[in-house]
Amino acid sequence: MLINMKKSSVGMKQIAEEAGVSMMTVSRVLRNESNVAAATEQQIRAIADRLGYKPNRLVRGMQSGRSGIVSVVMPAGHAIAPAILEGAYDYLHEKDMIMALDLVHGNLGERAFAEQGKVINRLLESRVDGFILLPVNEDASPLYFKEVIDRKIPLVLVDRNTTHFEADFVGTDDYAGGYEAARVLTENGCNSVVLISTGDFVSTSRLRSEGFKAGLKKFKVKLAADVIAPNFTHNADLIDHELAKCKGQFDGVFAIADRLAISAWHSCQRLKLKIPQQVKVIGFGALNLRDPRVAISSFDQEPYQIGQNAAKLLVERIEKGPWKLKPKPKTIMSTPKFVEGTSCSVVNDAH
Repeated sequence: MLINMKKSSVGMKQIAEEAGVSMMTVSRVLRNESNVAAATEQQIRAIADRLGYKPNRLVRGMQSGRSGIVSVVMPAGHAIAPAILEGAYDYLHEKDMIMALDLVHGNLGERAFAEQGKVINRLLESRVDGFILLPVNEDASPLYFKEVIDRKIPLVLVDRNTTHFEADFVGTDDYAGGYEAARVLTENGCNSVVLISTGDFVSTSRLRSEGFKAGLKKFKVKLAADVIAPNFTHNADLIDHELAKCKGQFDGVFAIADRLAISAWHSCQRLKLKIPQQVKVIGFGALNLRDPRVAISSFDQEPYQIGQNAAKLLVERIEKGPWKLKPKPKTIMSTPKFVEGTSCSVVNDAH
């Protein structure tokens, strides 16, 4: 019992005395800022390991001005959030940093804005070093992030970008994904297709839709219907109604999210339309949300890598700060990869 208590209170002074060096030398080594001889560094680390030295985060934070805590704020229920979180966590864990997660209930709307703002202000009081944020939608006012901006705290947006203020962004080339969806449907012989989106509330929906429509224009394919759902999930009745109106007038569906694509697949089944023989269906996200009776063809956004890249960029900003002038925002975008399922296939020969 006494031995354990002694080990838990081991400090740099004890390590310095045993190694025969100054506390400043020990501090540099343990902060990975050492410029001492390799043999001395090895000796200090060996003594620290043997004595069971654990750095005091509170003291270290007071000395460096940093807490070692990064806050990640996500809308609850967002489809790719878990994989983004995993990627961010793994990178931050390697850097010996703590990831604090907070959720915003609701993807869209003013209420979600207000909740996100409260979450951010609460986390600021905890002296976090930086934020990874998935905005509730792209119309987010800079007022919700004013304190973050004023304090020059590093902020990296993921998946959804914003239009009213600039920040570092890591995500997917959604426009390219939408365009590629149009190309794949064209190569599968589709001549008249349906687009299902959530409108312009979030950049992911808007850009995928814009890319898809540009592709249809390029490949001279008709847009039979442009269906706008109020959200990403509970839209079965709306999609049933809209596809029923178009029965016999479409042979392809592109939904900007997998959940919407699965709803479209169910609607086609209820309309006695065979997939993929009569109707091809493509989603976006390549998630584990697939109905056991069908594997939705989709686009993989590689969300784990998005999380890794966002955490890496944020740590770089933290380590280079503080700065007098805010650095120019950096954008990292990956190209989504088509994942073939049973609802639409890859065709080698161009249409």
